[in-house]
Amino acid sequence: MKARTLVLGIGSPFITDDALGFRVADEIRKKNLPDVDVDEASVSGLDLIEVMIDYERVIVVDAILTGAFPAGKVMVLGEESLTATVHGVNPHEVNIGTTIALGKQLEPERFPKEVTFVAVEVNDVWTVADRMTPEVEASLPEAVQTVIDLIEGREV
Repeated sequence: MKARTLVLGIGSPFITDDALGFRVADEIRKKNLPDVDVDEASVSGLDLIEVMIDYERVIVVDAILTGAFPAGKVMVLGEESLTATVHGVNPHEVNIGTTIALGKQLEPERFPKEVTFVAVEVNDVWTVADRMTPEVEASLPEAVQTVIDLIEGREV
């Protein structure tokens, strides 16, 4: 039986700062929180619908590279932050905003009622490496605590 909450780390464990989602997921898993499942995904688009099905809420943790914030800045974003990114494209190249919109249309009774994003501004999502850049590495404890606060219903 699935837990009520899914923490979903997105990225790649082999790409510098893109490992952030996996690293946070790993730290959350170690805490063995009740009624929380933890998963990682290196996929995007429609494949994520199936991962999110049958959870009441999902907390997605991912690296973002906007250039608008200093590297290591931890942000909490709601679904409404992604509405401008929803668009009809090739289904193999669907972004997370479009994925959520489609999931709610295709499986309205089974798709999570709440999807929240913990996003961390990063430096490098291209270099193959086994460690994150120093600013992003330093943000890991704050990102983990932010996820825990969301799970426990605290204001962030």
